[in-house]
Amino acid sequence: MEIKTDRGNAGPSPFSRPPQPKPAPAYTSSAAAVDTSRQSASAGVGSSLSAGERTTLEAQRRGGGQWFYWIAGLSLINAVLALTGQDWRFLLGLGVTQLVQELSQQAGAPGIKAGLVGLAVIGLFAVLGQRAIQGHRWAFVLGMALFGLDGLIFLLIQDWVGVGFHAFALAMILRGYLAARRLPAP
Repeated sequence: MEIKTDRGNAGPSPFSRPPQPKPAPAYTSSAAAVDTSRQSASAGVGSSLSAGERTTLEAQRRGGGQWFYWIAGLSLINAVLALTGQDWRFLLGLGVTQLVQELSQQAGAPGIKAGLVGLAVIGLFAVLGQRAIQGHRWAFVLGMALFGLDGLIFLLIQDWVGVGFHAFALAMILRGYLAARRLPAP
C-alpha cells in the first residue's frame, strides 16, 4: 500500500535532519602520545594499581581517616559529660581535653575556657579527619603525631587501658596513611 501526499516532488521533508558533518579528530597521533605520557606521569605511584587494589586502598585510607572523626566525636561526648557532672568517660577520647577540664575544675575557674580549648582541639581533629579521608598525607602525619602526644598523657598517669586504645587507634590511622602513600596524591 502506498501513501500519496500532496507534496509531489517538492523535495525532502522539512522534518528530516540533514546529514551532519563528522567532527575532525581533536589531536593527531603525535599529540595522543604526548597526552598519554602526561596522564601516566600525573598518575605517578597509583598508575600500576588495578581497579580492585585501588578500591581496597581507598577504603583503607578512608577507614584510617575516619578514626579522627571517632576521636573527635567521642571527645566531644566526653566534654559534654564532664560539663554535666558525669563521672564516666569514653576511653578513646582525647586526654588533653580531659586534662584541661580537670585543671579547670581544680582551679575553681568556670569550665567555659576549658570548653573552648576542648572544642578547638576537637575541631582540629575533625578537620584532620576530613583532610585525611580526601587523601592528604600531611593530615595523617600531623594527626598521628598529635594523637601520639595525647597518648603520653595516659602513659604518664598510667592509664593502661587508655594507652592501649591510643595504640590501637594509631595503628588503624597508620594503616590508612600507608594506603594513602600508595595512592596518587589528591
